[in-house]
Amino acid sequence: MKYDEFTELVKNRLANVCGPEFSVGVYEALKNNSVTHKGLCIREQGSNISPTIYMDEFYTDYCDGRDMEDIVNDILRIYSENRLCPDFETERFNDPEWVRERLFYKLINARQNIGLLQQVPSHPVMDLAMVYGVYMGEYRGAFSSVLIRNEHMDMWGMSEKEIRERALENTPKLMPAEICTMGEMLSASSIELEIPEEAIPMYVMTNRMRLNGAATMLYEDMLPDFARSIGTDIYIIPSSVHELILLPDDGRGDPQTFKDMIREVNDTQVDREEILSYSLYRYSIDSGKIEMAAAESGRAFTADIGSAPKKVASA
Repeated sequence: MKYDEFTELVKNRLANVCGPEFSVGVYEALKNNSVTHKGLCIREQGSNISPTIYMDEFYTDYCDGRDMEDIVNDILRIYSENRLCPDFETERFNDPEWVRERLFYKLINARQNIGLLQQVPSHPVMDLAMVYGVYMGEYRGAFSSVLIRNEHMDMWGMSEKEIRERALENTPKLMPAEICTMGEMLSASSIELEIPEEAIPMYVMTNRMRLNGAATMLYEDMLPDFARSIGTDIYIIPSSVHELILLPDDGRGDPQTFKDMIREVNDTQVDREEILSYSLYRYSIDSGKIEMAAAESGRAFTADIGSAPKKVASA
């Protein structure tokens, strides 16, 4: 059975099980870095928001011999666990005042998301793009959000600038940042790795949710305070959309070596959907700005910390 046939069959099975109070549809989502996933949306009558459950892994399981009824039951379980809290009033999403307090931003690669950036409000940040979401709350420990699209701006009567300014204010509050050593990160993940004393110190910066943590790069006080605490400028390695690796610029590291490492890790260790950039960044204490120390395109850009970043002249 082909993938599309499988998805259609699962959709029909789910529609029969859920009954007339729910609608089940096939949805093809354009995700980060132009990755597309086909999924199923189960929507309860009267609701304008529903989770999308992607079919890729289920199709693989089916091809490996998993029973169809088991797959359908598993999808229903996932839907039940990931739908918004039953007490949530979806009408609130239409209320600009309610939305303003929940706007946040995340960073994605601009070149790899040309198609998506035509559908959503965004703002350039060096070789990246700032895009926005609405924090919908947490249910059973899951962070729930909705990506803001152009039609949402029209519905709320908001401009991209208004959304951006509020998101820059809200995001550090909704997703507080944290920095730890690489050793602490590995230990928390139950990974035992001995780091030589002479190695360049490595730190990991993300948010407490470990979700879209690269956005912490633009938090107003994080990089400035950390750089002053260690007494050097900082190289920033874009480990993924979820976290950044910070290295002190103490003269021991070579920017091109770091850039080669970024390429190798992105190409071999990071899922395509989670790649942030192939560029190396550097934070300067004196200027208070982030620059592209070794840019993918060879062009030089800078970003201000804690404010709406602007592109500057080419080097």
